[in-house]
Amino acid sequence: MRDSYSEQQVTEAAEAFARGEVTYDESVQVELPPAPESEPMVMRGVRLTVALDQRVRAAADKAGVPFSTLIREWIELGLTEMDDDRSVPLAALRRAIAHATQSGRAA
Repeated sequence: MRDSYSEQQVTEAAEAFARGEVTYDESVQVELPPAPESEPMVMRGVRLTVALDQRVRAAADKAGVPFSTLIREWIELGLTEMDDDRSVPLAALRRAIAHATQSGRAA
C-alpha cells in the first residue's frame, strides 16, 4: 500500500469516480478506526522536574494506567476538591486512595 499518491493519480481517480468507473470489492474486510474519545482531548505541555516525572511515572506504572491518564485523573480530583458539584470517575478515586495508602500518606 502506498502512503502518498501523485497529484495526477489523485486527479485520474477522481475523474474515474465521477464517470462511475469505480467498482468496490465487497469481499475485502475493512477494519474501522477506533471510535473517537467521547470528548476531544487537548494537548498541554507541563514542565516537571526529573524527580517529579519519575515519581509520577512510577505511580502510573503501579496503578497500571498510562502516565497521561493518571495526570488527568489527578487534575480532576484536584478540581473536584475546589468545586463540590463536579463528579469524578470511581476508578480515579480508588487509584488515588490506593496510591495514598501505598505511599503512607492520608487520603
